[in-house]
Amino acid sequence: MFMLLVAACPASLFAAAPEPQWIWSSENAANPGSNPCWFRRVFDLGDPESGRVEITADNTYRLVVNGRDVSAGNNWEVLEAHDIKTFLIKGKNVIAVQAGNSDGPAGLVVRAMLKAKGSEAVTIVSDKDWKTVLKPIEGWKVADFDDSAWKPAHVFGPLGKTAPWGDRMKLAVGPVALAPFTAVARPAGKFELLDGDRVAFVGDTLIERAQAQDSIETAFTSRFPDRHVIYRNLGWSGDDVTGVARSGFGTAEDGFKQLQQQVHGFRPTVIFVGYGANASYEGPDGLARFKTDLARLLDMLEVTKATIVLLSPIRQEDLGRPLPDPTTANVNRELFSAAIRDAAADRGHKFIDLFHYLGRPTKTDRDVLLTNNGVHLTPYGYWRLAQTLEQELNWPSISPVIDIDASGKISEVVGMKLTDTQSANGKLSFTINAPRLPTALAPQYPDAGVLLLKVHQLPAGSYTLLIDGQPVTTSSAADLDLGVSIKSGPTVDQLEKLRTTIVAKNQLYFYRWRPQNETYLLGFRKHEQGQNAREIPLFDPLVEAKEQEIAKLRVPQTHKFELIKAK
Repeated sequence: MFMLLVAACPASLFAAAPEPQWIWSSENAANPGSNPCWFRRVFDLGDPESGRVEITADNTYRLVVNGRDVSAGNNWEVLEAHDIKTFLIKGKNVIAVQAGNSDGPAGLVVRAMLKAKGSEAVTIVSDKDWKTVLKPIEGWKVADFDDSAWKPAHVFGPLGKTAPWGDRMKLAVGPVALAPFTAVARPAGKFELLDGDRVAFVGDTLIERAQAQDSIETAFTSRFPDRHVIYRNLGWSGDDVTGVARSGFGTAEDGFKQLQQQVHGFRPTVIFVGYGANASYEGPDGLARFKTDLARLLDMLEVTKATIVLLSPIRQEDLGRPLPDPTTANVNRELFSAAIRDAAADRGHKFIDLFHYLGRPTKTDRDVLLTNNGVHLTPYGYWRLAQTLEQELNWPSISPVIDIDASGKISEVVGMKLTDTQSANGKLSFTINAPRLPTALAPQYPDAGVLLLKVHQLPAGSYTLLIDGQPVTTSSAADLDLGVSIKSGPTVDQLEKLRTTIVAKNQLYFYRWRPQNETYLLGFRKHEQGQNAREIPLFDPLVEAKEQEIAKLRVPQTHKFELIKAK
């Protein structure tokens, strides 16, 4: 979860402030885990100078201020703080919260620290003055809503002193604040990833399985070596736009709430959304429901103000009998792809048509399979998927070429700078420096390389290419004249190290947000294993360490090439 420390108002201003209370609906305080609960607290404020809300709930919350979503959370042991100054207005304001817990005790704690210009600071805490309801009607999030029918909250007791929560919220450095949802200003023209972007991949099996190979993140990371971009894969196999696969022992609605918490907690600035394959198996009869559910998903994702890129499902590959004939399945996938395309157009989001373009045969890969069963992509399939995403985002491909003769005269250089050219005593040498790493080698396809080297006018014989003093390949003068594809060397090693480090980072993050024995750690059996859930955040520094390695590996290095006659 992305966290940003914010400057708090001086503690002395709030020394006499009341303690926040654990509260819930008076209608189901005796059995709080059975229903979600909605809360409101209206207050008047002068010209806002500062404002912060500290909040947690057992076990989920959605925080809204004056009708605008601020954040969501799902860890009651962390008192999260949010800077809400930009959400406040002069006059009547409202803090509104939706909270819930599908199992066990449920409660909400809120402390709002507010200051108007020229006035003393005030603190509003969760207490009996908050109003609650178990089923809200439209408009509940705004200050002028008529909440006269809502009931006063039931108070369990003060923060830090009330069972079953007790004093387990130990904050070593004080409350933390989640960065508010903020739209990133992007240059006009083609879309690019910017320094500081936070990219979330959300979707079904196609997205989750990408982590095992992660050609996508490797391609994106190597393309922008000067930009620090954080990627998180939030895919879930078998999922659909309702979040049903994430529900665990709960309902589809619980799964959707989990999806919301996972996405909102990351604070993404870019979201790639890959759904539709599972829903397409329902055929035309399921299309209307899919459109409705997709609209709800996009409503939730748009709260983040992120740039959203919608992906169509891929074409089901025909591998011949006895595997099923995919003709009908592909008719339906194309139908659902069109629905996703239309939703993207209506809402102003980007759309990438994987159905038509990923499965498009080319001269180089016509006979190379994209899937291992018609549905799940092979490592080569994911490599092709990465290339397709880059092409459809209008990110130009790079095919590095060095065309030079034996005397050192340069005919052509593509994708890099070539300096320090020397030709003497039968040895040709030069230094190369590329602005970015080249495209990674395609798995399962042996003919591609990272560089095409052409050297003309060499005397007949065999020549060995050394890069940074290490032999890479030996070729004849005739082959070098036509062009030799370089498939190994330090650049290839760096690319592979980058990819494997990304895979390792994603695995650690997977353990962080989808731990084994989740039912015991976070679910309805969490009381059986004590405090084991506190170990989950220990993955955070491990993920950060991998991010630091990735930052170094994404930067291209200078290399010295030497071509000498083989003995």
